[in-house]
Amino acid sequence: MKALVVGGTGPTGPYIVNGLLERGYEVAIFHRGAHEIPEIPPEVEHIHGDPHFLETIEESLKGRTFDLAIVTYGRVRFLAEALVGKVGRFVSVGGVASYRGYMKAAQLSPVGMSIPVSEDDPVVASEEEHRFSYLIAQTEQTVLEYHPEAAHFRYPYVYGPRQLVPREWAIMRRVLDKRPHIIVADAGLSLSTHGYVANLAHSVLLAADKPEESAGQIYNCGDETQ
Repeated sequence: MKALVVGGTGPTGPYIVNGLLERGYEVAIFHRGAHEIPEIPPEVEHIHGDPHFLETIEESLKGRTFDLAIVTYGRVRFLAEALVGKVGRFVSVGGVASYRGYMKAAQLSPVGMSIPVSEDDPVVASEEEHRFSYLIAQTEQTVLEYHPEAAHFRYPYVYGPRQLVPREWAIMRRVLDKRPHIIVADAGLSLSTHGYVANLAHSVLLAADKPEESAGQIYNCGDETQ
């Protein structure tokens, strides 16, 4: 079986790539080639191109077909369109900013999102409400329109190796300094889910392992213990 990973060299990419290899897939990664890392084994094919534009995606993947595509980078809506008829299964990764109230908490009454947020909670439905969140919500729907059997994952704050933003450092610095207390923002009412890179990759790989159970689903994911 052949698998395409779009991205593959970011925080969760190597875990996904190596997980697919362990499952017997022949893996190719499609990325710009700007960040080659030693965690990607030499047997993995590299397809270099820009996954942000429909024209460059189609040119880079011309004539190619795959049993599975896992899209972790680039413009997901264009990749979903370009891979119609070229992949047996489409799995994609996005974020949680599609939810109503995520970017503008005051738009909800009472103020702020519910905790925890479920996959079925309302997403932003118009550009007037918040353009960025609306585009993310539309991308999720575009994926399922082009690939009804797809699975889409909403990544939380990601921490671990290769994460450019060291989100855990604010805690580790205080531990190293032996500070006895940590001031929690907003009296502890602002809670955000985090996910370790290997754990998030595992959740994505479960969609490859369980295609029937995950078909047509959108999943929130994060560490079990926060």
